[in-house]
Amino acid sequence: MKIRSTGLGKTLLTAQVGTVEPTNVVPASLEAGDNEPKRLLLTMEVVDPVHWTVRAFLEPGDVRRVIKLLLRPRTLFTALLFLMKRSYK
Repeated sequence: MKIRSTGLGKTLLTAQVGTVEPTNVVPASLEAGDNEPKRLLLTMEVVDPVHWTVRAFLEPGDVRRVIKLLLRPRTLFTALLFLMKRSYK
């Protein structure tokens, strides 16, 4: 996956999705919290031009929004076409 950030200027980062798992880690401290609600933790590894670990904590509302966006007819159709391609440019 390719990632661009407005804070990094024109730098193009290459990343790989690592894991998606339920967690009760506190996003601010990255320590387990007994009273924390369950969240999904999406971990990505940026591999080029630097090596970073990026963690995104997804709340239930975030997951609902992503599912809603993925199930739009145009997005779903494009994703299916993309999956059927053998290579891309």
